[in-house]
Amino acid sequence: MKLGFRDFYYLDADYVDNLLGYIEGFIEEEVSALEREETTLQGKAKAMGFAEAGKDSKTGKEFTRKGKVTPEIKFKRVIDYLIDNDLDQRDTFDEELWQMLIQEEEIIEVRGSLHFTQIYDLVKDAKYIGNVGSGLGIIEEKEVETVTFMLDKLREIQEKNGIPVRLKTRDGIYSFIAYLNERHLMKDQVEVVGNDFKMLCKVERIIPKGEKIDLFDLKEIERKFTNREQRRKGKVSQLPKEFDESVEGPATVVLPIAIYR
Repeated sequence: MKLGFRDFYYLDADYVDNLLGYIEGFIEEEVSALEREETTLQGKAKAMGFAEAGKDSKTGKEFTRKGKVTPEIKFKRVIDYLIDNDLDQRDTFDEELWQMLIQEEEIIEVRGSLHFTQIYDLVKDAKYIGNVGSGLGIIEEKEVETVTFMLDKLREIQEKNGIPVRLKTRDGIYSFIAYLNERHLMKDQVEVVGNDFKMLCKVERIIPKGEKIDLFDLKEIERKFTNREQRRKGKVSQLPKEFDESVEGPATVVLPIAIYR
C-alpha cells in the first residue's frame, strides 16, 4: 500500500496557513465527526403489510469525535491542491526546462541533496574537536573559547537572517538557496543534511549563469565579530575564509515552505 506520508524536517506553518486560507477561503483549526447508529424496530409482520415493533428494538447511539487540524494535515491539503493544479515536481533540469519553469513567484517542489555552509561545518567540527581536545590537553582553553565565541555569533546571524542551506538537483548543475527560520525546524539542524530531500518553495530571486551570490553579508559579520573599539582603531578581526562562500548561477534564492522525505 502506497501512502502519501511525509517525514517533515522543516515546515513553515504560518505560510501554509496563508496558502490554505487563500485556497479554501478559511482556516479550519478543529475537526469533528459524528457517528450515529440509527434506531431500528424489529417485530412480527401482520396482515396488509403492517408490522408490529417487538421488545427487542435497538436504541440509537451517537458518538462525537473532535481533533486538531495540525500543520501537517493542512500541508497535505495545500500540496494536494497544488498537484491537482499542475505543480512542477523536479529532481533534474536542462537549460530549456530551467528557463521555462524557474520564474519569480513560482511555487515548485524540487528534490535533491541538502548542504549547509562551509562555516557551519567548520564550527561544528571545531567545537567538537575543541571540547574533546581540551580535555586531553591537545588544544588550549583559549582556542576553545574562540570557537565557542564564533559559534555564538554565527547563531545570532542565523536567528536574524536565517540558516543558509543549498539544495542541489540530481544533475549537479542547478542550486536552490534557502534561508531557514530556526523556529520552523521540525528536527535538529544536523539531521537536515544529506541526499534525497524534497523542498516545496517559492522562487524569489534568480541567479543567472555566470553570476554569483554571497551566502553571508561579510560587512554585517565583521560588525558582529569586532567590537566598537576595534573598529574605531581599524583593527578588524580576521574572519575565517569559510564565511566568504558564494554560489554561482544558474541558481535561485527561494522561500522554503517545507522540507520532507
